[in-house]
Amino acid sequence: MEVFLLSMIPVGECRASIPYGIYQGLSLPEVFLASFLGNTLMGVLVYTSIDFLGKILLHRDPFKKYYEGFVRNKLNKLKIYSSGIVFSILVFISIPLPGTGAFTGAILARVLGLTLKQSFIAISFGVFIASLIVTFITLSSQIIF
Repeated sequence: MEVFLLSMIPVGECRASIPYGIYQGLSLPEVFLASFLGNTLMGVLVYTSIDFLGKILLHRDPFKKYYEGFVRNKLNKLKIYSSGIVFSILVFISIPLPGTGAFTGAILARVLGLTLKQSFIAISFGVFIASLIVTFITLSSQIIF
């Protein structure tokens, strides 16, 4: 349960939860699965909550004018390249460095106008790859040290 909750914290995500679980002596499949599920769930929750907050804010006049005038125009141009954006966000999420990950990737996906399905694909595959990388690095460090 600790690994699952730790993976939902934006600063740590799987970069913190997987090493924590492994060094606590938990089984590798359980650690990997709990971290993957928690991190992916957090990304989807961030995506949907941004959508909810956006609907509330866009009823206010200064935000509504800005969105309609600039953001919507740019998003319509980007929808032409949505598959490239999905892949780019997937790669961005899969790099296990500070500032990248499901939290930031979900924000980018929402801002760039991806659908929930496209965002889920990018987030889940990105988190899976990042979790594999972090697991490999953590296990390698145990062998070296």
